Amino acid sequence: MELVRKGLIAITGTTGVGKSQLAIELARKLNGEVINADALQVYKGYGIITNKVTAEEMLGVPHHLLGFVDSSKEYTVQEFERDALQKIHEIHERNRVPILVGGTNYYIQSVMFQKSLVRDPGSPQDGSTGVQPNDRSFEQSRVDKSNQQLWEELKSVDPIMAENWHPNNRRKVLRSLEVLHTTGRKHSEWVADSEEARRKEETLRFPTLLFWLYADTPVLNQRLDNRVGDMIERGMFGELGQLAKDLSDPRAFGGSSDDFTTGLKQAIGFREFEAYLKAAATDSKTSESECERLKAKGIEDMKTSTRRYAKRQITWIRNKLIPECRSTLGKSTRAHPFVLDATDLGQWKSEVMNKGLFIAQKFVDSAQLPEAAAVSDTAAKLLAEVKEKPNSILAWKRHFCSVCSKSAEETPDGVALEVWLNGDDEYNQHMHSRQHKHNIKHRKRGSSWHKKDGDDARSCDAPSSKRANTNLESTCD
Repeated sequence: MELVRKGLIAITGTTGVGKSQLAIELARKLNGEVINADALQVYKGYGIITNKVTAEEMLGVPHHLLGFVDSSKEYTVQEFERDALQKIHEIHERNRVPILVGGTNYYIQSVMFQKSLVRDPGSPQDGSTGVQPNDRSFEQSRVDKSNQQLWEELKSVDPIMAENWHPNNRRKVLRSLEVLHTTGRKHSEWVADSEEARRKEETLRFPTLLFWLYADTPVLNQRLDNRVGDMIERGMFGELGQLAKDLSDPRAFGGSSDDFTTGLKQAIGFREFEAYLKAAATDSKTSESECERLKAKGIEDMKTSTRRYAKRQITWIRNKLIPECRSTLGKSTRAHPFVLDATDLGQWKSEVMNKGLFIAQKFVDSAQLPEAAAVSDTAAKLLAEVKEKPNSILAWKRHFCSVCSKSAEETPDGVALEVWLNGDDEYNQHMHSRQHKHNIKHRKRGSSWHKKDGDDARSCDAPSSKRANTNLESTCD
């Protein structure tokens, strides 16, 4: 029973595949406790828009790091890593099995793997390069600078790292500047040294069994669309209105009113219904018909955003998390990734729950695990497509898709929409997506189409920060 004390079970996947249900079933069977790994579910309240598991659904299984952070605060990945590791230690001490579950994949990855093996002599031993989670002094010192100015500052001191971030990704640009300011070393140097150390040293903290719950895209998209309707029926608009009221409090966490990259502002639905919530306010003079139009638009935008987020989750799992697990092959501490097919909910019990329980029991008993590719045809296909090792962040290049981007004149709200792809893998996947092919045909039919077939997507210089953008690398998954 050594792995019960030292091991970890992790469950990831998109929304709508039954992650929480599987975690609860595993916990009941294996004497386990659940640790939430969803960046929005850590906040108090707002159970509908964050899709929290209810007390009744928990079936008496202990849950940790769920609904404990005030909505006015910003809870960082560094804080999550610290808190989750403490909970895992406590669960191990109780001789029980910790089960980490959620769709925020960088939360899961931060717990499974040591993020930095190379430390400045004056930095703490948690690999944080000396930057404290709740110290906002550096951010406040740059509050008067625009996104573009911050990006240009980073480009002047660390051009390699600047190439990885879109100028409008203020949080990541600030983070790279802060690392240099705090440690005296470029962020790109820290990353390069850490990646070299990772190739040589042990990086996995615990023997880990990872379940990736997967559903085919067409089926999943319909399921996600239906879930939006279900959330509305359950009272989502009431929660969104309360959230808007809470975040208007001057004591709420910092950031501009149009910054949706921090805390609960990241919740899908808050940005999408912002115009409707303002129009529906009691002191608004917006007509009833205009309110209904904004509401309908918000619903469609929320469905689109949910589908895009699910796609980003899959991209992260495929290109980062599973390859990182595979990099432990041959090392003393191993990660074992398995795919469970959640496409057909009618077969969920046999394909997800029963297979998951069987594999997890083998893991806990230190028994021989089955061949991952033999679990299902879906597992064999997905695992065959995954790379052996994760891409280096320093090798990423940002690509701008001029076909799928829209000018201000082409969007209903008059704000330009830019589509950027981070890294060659994401770029190539986008080039072969149905949406991109559809947009190619649409552009060719339009009077504004003047490009040759080979020029439909390209890398280009950073745009003005005044324009909106769609950055396909999630800042919260």
